[in-house]
Amino acid sequence: MKNLILKTPAILLLAFTALYFQSCKTRSFTTTFLEPAEIIIPQHIKSVGVLNRSLPDKQDLLLNILEGFITGESISADRESSVNAIRGAVNTLNANPRFKAVSLEGEDFRGTGTKQFAVALDWAVVDKLCKKYGVDGLVVLETYDSDIIIGRDSRVRTETKDGREVTFTEYLANLGIRSNAGWRFYDNVKKQIIDQQVFTDEKHFSSSGLTPEEALGKLPPKRRALNDAGIFSGEMLAFRISPKWLNASRFYFVKPRKEEAFEYAKRYVISKQWKSAADTWLPLTTSPDKKIAGRACHNMAVAAEMEGNLEEAIKWAQKAYVINDIKKSRSYLHELNRRKADQALLKEQMEGK
Repeated sequence: MKNLILKTPAILLLAFTALYFQSCKTRSFTTTFLEPAEIIIPQHIKSVGVLNRSLPDKQDLLLNILEGFITGESISADRESSVNAIRGAVNTLNANPRFKAVSLEGEDFRGTGTKQFAVALDWAVVDKLCKKYGVDGLVVLETYDSDIIIGRDSRVRTETKDGREVTFTEYLANLGIRSNAGWRFYDNVKKQIIDQQVFTDEKHFSSSGLTPEEALGKLPPKRRALNDAGIFSGEMLAFRISPKWLNASRFYFVKPRKEEAFEYAKRYVISKQWKSAADTWLPLTTSPDKKIAGRACHNMAVAAEMEGNLEEAIKWAQKAYVINDIKKSRSYLHELNRRKADQALLKEQMEGK
């Protein structure tokens, strides 16, 4: 047992040392790619008006107030949240390249005020709104409802204070807002309803404290949380119908040091001179040392991807993994193939842009 205890720290030290040197062999950077939307919108729709129709009309208003009183839900809170959902959708659509979006906040169209969709807008009304705002279609929030979920928990923690270990109970609180938003997409060009779905999105807020009351007190006010959840719901709708920019991490090899080309190329990468970096790595791809050749092939794949040539990137990644057995290139190869499949969808969604 004594020998085992003595050996364990040494084993851990070796493991951490190996991990450290492994990580030093590569450098990472963040880049941005366009990801296709989940829902395909026809190419002739280039601009949209976003309308809130989720509020109840006068004859349903009293019923909604009574229902809210019974369930403890605030009608005015859902009203504010739905307005924020419109703003979240418009801002996010305009931040991405597919649509020009216009908020129709000045228009007053009422629905059921419940989870049930109202009868679709008459096409004469849709056409009038589209002409008024100069858009090709309408994205209409037909229903909106939110639920508040509060969770409590605790855990035992140990911290070192003044050289002594102190054990205490930490109390946790979570405020979750579940938004149910029903959207209709009206194509005014073809006079068709392209899509009609209810999307459920959740936004959570967490806090902790030394007492249950302290943890709960650190949560944001419910009204603010509901408004934030409304914005989030609108943002998620925008992401579903419009291609969006996503950050992605990439890595490249900078060692072994005996090959100075890796060090030279690193400077080109930092300044985003990918062609110069590729010219530096290319001779190393035929090195008799499979490790050097494989790492150079992986780097060539990264350079090709950054230059927008996915086919070439896939070829180099295959050489790195299949021929030279660079295992870290395997997941990268899968990512490249996924991006290649996405390109067909992006071309369909972004043609003419």
